[in-house]
Amino acid sequence: MARPLRIQYPGALYHVISRGNRRGAIVLDKADREKRLDWLRRTVETHGWRLHAFVLMGNHEHLFVETPEPNLAAGMQYLNGSYTSYFNRRHRRGGHLFQGRYRGHLIEEEGHYLEVSRYLHLNPVRAGLVEMPQQWPWSSYPGYCERRRVFGWVTYSRVLADFGGDEASARRAYVRFVRAAIADRPDSPFAEAAGGLLVGSAAFVDRVRLLLEGRSADKGLPQLEALRPRPPLETILSVVAAHFGRESDSWMEGTRSDDAGRAVAAYLARRRFGYRARDVAAALGYRSHGSVRNALTRVEAAAGLADVVDTLYKRLSND
Repeated sequence: MARPLRIQYPGALYHVISRGNRRGAIVLDKADREKRLDWLRRTVETHGWRLHAFVLMGNHEHLFVETPEPNLAAGMQYLNGSYTSYFNRRHRRGGHLFQGRYRGHLIEEEGHYLEVSRYLHLNPVRAGLVEMPQQWPWSSYPGYCERRRVFGWVTYSRVLADFGGDEASARRAYVRFVRAAIADRPDSPFAEAAGGLLVGSAAFVDRVRLLLEGRSADKGLPQLEALRPRPPLETILSVVAAHFGRESDSWMEGTRSDDAGRAVAAYLARRRFGYRARDVAAALGYRSHGSVRNALTRVEAAAGLADVVDTLYKRLSND
């Protein structure tokens, strides 16, 4: 996953990941974990964040955070910079503790609280560290299970509100919701992120595109181009098919085709223009988004297709 766009606005909702430099540990013992949570508390209180969920692992941390003011960058600099100073001083080391800037996703403000919070809370289970998420104390999940284990600086109410009713019944419902995903693991809520960055409806993606209008491209963020105004999916297919001397309907569902043009069309639609994998799969007759991933890998591995991709991308961008 690439670095997130520097998109900030009042009320923005994010999934943020901070990873250790070169996959190294960001906490070494209980004292470090307690200090990291203390700096997280200070950040939430200082910057007025609403932290809906978090999980602190050994070499990375996930946050599900809402920013009433457009201050994610300032808050993350405060959090990671302050903790790095503590960590280096305590362990008599120097240099970077974290792997560059934080990473993550911008999330639509409605419809994703349950899935995103559950994904975070199940990290220790997926990693094989515990059998049940409430056994991991360095997480907001125990506070969702039992009122006596809440952190005063975590906003539990918004996630629980999706179940309605009183708080006690909502907690029980949320626990059932999380436990159901242990045996029957759902897809990641970020698997279909537009441009690898945006989680939400087509209307939400279009709204973010409007925020990007007039901004110059960042060479370190190729996803920026994928979020700008884009040609219709049908146009991408027809232009690529014409270049390869094919008819785009030869790639429809029920047909068999393994030609390079189909893979290039998938690559342009997914990587360069940010269409969802499921939409690309449907348009090109692939069985699943996994087949789309295989097509992207094929294009990336074929050096001879790079110039073709660039040529077609420029043509589609200028039409």
